[in-house]
Amino acid sequence: MTEPFAQARLVAPDFQIVHITVRDGYRPRTIVARAGVPLRLVFHRDEDAACSERVIFSSPRLDRHLAPHGATIVELPAQGPGEVRFTCAMGVYRGLIRLTEERTMRHPGGRGRRSQLRVGVGVAAAALVLLAAGLFSAAVPTLGAVSLLAGFVMVLLATSLAISACFFGAFPESH
Repeated sequence: MTEPFAQARLVAPDFQIVHITVRDGYRPRTIVARAGVPLRLVFHRDEDAACSERVIFSSPRLDRHLAPHGATIVELPAQGPGEVRFTCAMGVYRGLIRLTEERTMRHPGGRGRRSQLRVGVGVAAAALVLLAAGLFSAAVPTLGAVSLLAGFVMVLLATSLAISACFFGAFPESH
């Protein structure tokens, strides 16, 4: 199961916003935002549990009261790249803000353009191998079992190429 995730919405070049629901924890728990741009967090506290009364941030050191069954806005100043952790007063509810310099932010485990390109190339290679298998089987029908075996091997190769392209494309590229 993947962790809930949200990307801060850039409202203007100098302002970004994200909404967080507080109910048995923070949703989303992970937020990706642009470094160097002030961030407005709108906490929607949908409970009145004692644990969710306050939210405490690691950087800057902020401690804010959250209104029960209402919205509370917390403004974070522009900060450099890195991580900001936030918790309830008891440390039970936990959240994380990842501040990144990337212009097009994405989920830390998501697919980038290079990963999508790898998947496309893998699928194209699998299609070419299947086409070659079909042409080989049609062009050399006199070989009988050898032709059938070669076609089967090419189909297996094409399938493994497609599966590996999809599997490895699911991981982010390293920087």
